[in-house]
Amino acid sequence: MAVGPTLHYSHKNVQRCWLLAVVAFGLVCLFFSEIVSGSLWSFSLKAVISPRLWRLDRFSMAGVSIFEYPWQILVLGLLMGIFAIVPVLTSQLLSFQYSLIFILEVFFLANLPAFALCLLISCIAVACRPLRFRSRFAAIALCAAPQLLYWGCYGGARGVEPIKWGFSFAPWVCAWFIALAIAGLVLGIGHFTRYKPGLVWMFTSVFFLLAVLTFEIRVGLDELDYQLYVAKNNPEYVSEFHDHSITEALDKTIKDPTVRKYLTGFFYPDESIPLRKELKKEIQVQLSYDRWPSWFIVPDELKYQIKRQWLDGQYDLFINPPKPWWMPSLLYTEFQKSRYVSDRMPIALYYKALLNEYKPDIELLEQKELLHFYNDYPHRESMLIWYRLYDDFPQSPESLEARWRIARHYAGLDLFEQADELLAEAQNILVERLNLLKQKQADENRYFSQFSAFTKPAESAMTEIKLVELQRKLAQLRVLIGPENRTQQADSRKRLVEFVMLNQHSQDYSRRINSLLEQMGEDDPLRDNVLLAQAKMIADEQRRAEQLSKLHKEFQNTDGGMQALYELALLKIVLWRKHSKTSLEQNKKYLADARATLTSFISLYPDSIYIEQVQNNLNGLPTAE
Repeated sequence: MAVGPTLHYSHKNVQRCWLLAVVAFGLVCLFFSEIVSGSLWSFSLKAVISPRLWRLDRFSMAGVSIFEYPWQILVLGLLMGIFAIVPVLTSQLLSFQYSLIFILEVFFLANLPAFALCLLISCIAVACRPLRFRSRFAAIALCAAPQLLYWGCYGGARGVEPIKWGFSFAPWVCAWFIALAIAGLVLGIGHFTRYKPGLVWMFTSVFFLLAVLTFEIRVGLDELDYQLYVAKNNPEYVSEFHDHSITEALDKTIKDPTVRKYLTGFFYPDESIPLRKELKKEIQVQLSYDRWPSWFIVPDELKYQIKRQWLDGQYDLFINPPKPWWMPSLLYTEFQKSRYVSDRMPIALYYKALLNEYKPDIELLEQKELLHFYNDYPHRESMLIWYRLYDDFPQSPESLEARWRIARHYAGLDLFEQADELLAEAQNILVERLNLLKQKQADENRYFSQFSAFTKPAESAMTEIKLVELQRKLAQLRVLIGPENRTQQADSRKRLVEFVMLNQHSQDYSRRINSLLEQMGEDDPLRDNVLLAQAKMIADEQRRAEQLSKLHKEFQNTDGGMQALYELALLKIVLWRKHSKTSLEQNKKYLADARATLTSFISLYPDSIYIEQVQNNLNGLPTAE
């Protein structure tokens, strides 16, 4: 190995500039760790021994994806270009031993152990006499080949279409050109200044500052935290809150000798069928308190409580970020203020509130041994978050969902006028939002039109489908608490309050519906709605269809009668699809019934809140079978 030309200068001056380069390079490593993992230091021993963690697509695809934020290509290219060339330049201009600390920084601070090994090979090669060509730039370009090989082997994204796979190499191609640019500038200027110390740290700082400014202007730390903690954690897509059968887990629990011995001490039945029935009752009781019985052997897919706590913690990392040890209190206060006015804060609050609304459907668990979650009922423990979302971000699309739940809460407090006002406000804003979405769809992703691999990140959690469904719920609640069902009599208002706040997933729902019917007379304006709720509970589809038809004929001019015909139309479609593989004659009969019911609804209620959905259902039916 040979000594580089910069070591010919004053030793103190060389060491001072070298230390500045070490500090600047360390900051680059820490910034890289922050933008790809959300932590300033994310070193893990697993990254050393696991080839899966050597791949670079976890940086370009996860977190801030290059396919949603194209400027991230330049940011990653700048940082990786600095990693690839600064240690090699140091080894060439000073000596190999001076480059070791840079390699260690890449290993421990940037958490890139495999890339650090490539740098080690490059630094040794560029310091050896056979490769120290007269052209220093040619030597640098040749000796940086291990980094290029690493990017080629581990830079491509997996499991994506070919066009995305091609674009996934863009940050590393960018890094290669930036590395050559840094080397060219340092060596070009150094040639005329006799390679005085200071060029390496100065250009490291300049390119690092360019990466920081690009990231902050085009992406930002708020957006990074949103992508890391919120965007990928929509509770609607979390598998633990999807439907899961408990049959297998219950069978395993009943057959387990330790559990059987434990249950015997508590006087549970010995026979399998009565025992199973008692155990299901116990599971229902415990799940109503959001926990599993201590004796139940819970498989991983049923451990939703742990997942709920983890998700809640992830949202809190964005909503109330912990104070870093290095950040002054005054700066942290300003950081919290800037975070709270972020456009992403309403989405985080929406997910947090929605997560708390997920409750197990106890009745369905007893009937089908199925763990199913519902979120369409506003529980009291979630109201503070919905109020916070509505009060602090009233213009956000997510606040429309908050308005619906708060309005229902108002109705449950006999504040019907305030609830109606809130619903009317939500309906107006929602119409404007839907029109805006339709307008955006016309030129959606216009600046990405030439590159189908790129998409714009979603601006809101409220998609068009969600907004249309919310529009129906707003109108339905407003009709329910409207003048047709609301009187000035205290008893009538009390029954309306109770009916509005009934939870159809609760175990006492049927009993309370029957109790309401017993309390009201034949002329009660709410009677049609309560009878409709009672009819919808009938398990037998044919009997339910008969009862819905009877209700519509009896209460044709009421909101309950109209909704009964709507429910009947939906049921007719279900029956047709269910019997689509039966005989041709039966199939035609069910199809004709469904078409006739939908046509009748359109004719009778052209201004109904359900008219658009009914028309879509009618258009979706085949003309003939």
